[in-house]
Amino acid sequence: MRILLALILILLSPYKEEREVIVTRKMITVSGQTSIGGFNCDYSRNGLKDTLYIDYTKKVKDLIFEIPVQDFSCGNFLLNKDFRKTIKADRYPTAKVWVKDLKSSYGHYSCDMTVDIVGKRLYYNDLILKRIPEGVAANLVLSFEELELEAPKKLGGLVKVEEELHLEFKLGF
Repeated sequence: MRILLALILILLSPYKEEREVIVTRKMITVSGQTSIGGFNCDYSRNGLKDTLYIDYTKKVKDLIFEIPVQDFSCGNFLLNKDFRKTIKADRYPTAKVWVKDLKSSYGHYSCDMTVDIVGKRLYYNDLILKRIPEGVAANLVLSFEELELEAPKKLGGLVKVEEELHLEFKLGF
């Protein structure tokens, strides 16, 4: 009985070990649907040496990523041009992502994330991160309306982009 009680106390203990991991890769994918199919625009950077602090109780440095919008690749130069025009790359040449207060809980992770894109700052508290073989990933769903953007249309409105955009952030350890 004492062993069972000790095991329960250990499992329910609020103590978590503070630790750091080195982020060596970041990847961001923006995807959506059009009336004729889907699209993916990717940004990837390898060879990083940023530190991500997990379960720290004291104030630690936020992990900040500056993302040049020109570096997103959508597969061909026409899609790249349309993507950059849609998200106003000439006025907002960089996007920023802040990751802070990363917490673990029984193999799952959560963090507070701030995304600064097209002049809008979006806050996500306790965003759930899923564990993937390369590290962790987060998924966000945004709308053109939320970003105060107009969904692009081509060929007199025959080709339209749906209102919903999916953002996937991956951090590789």
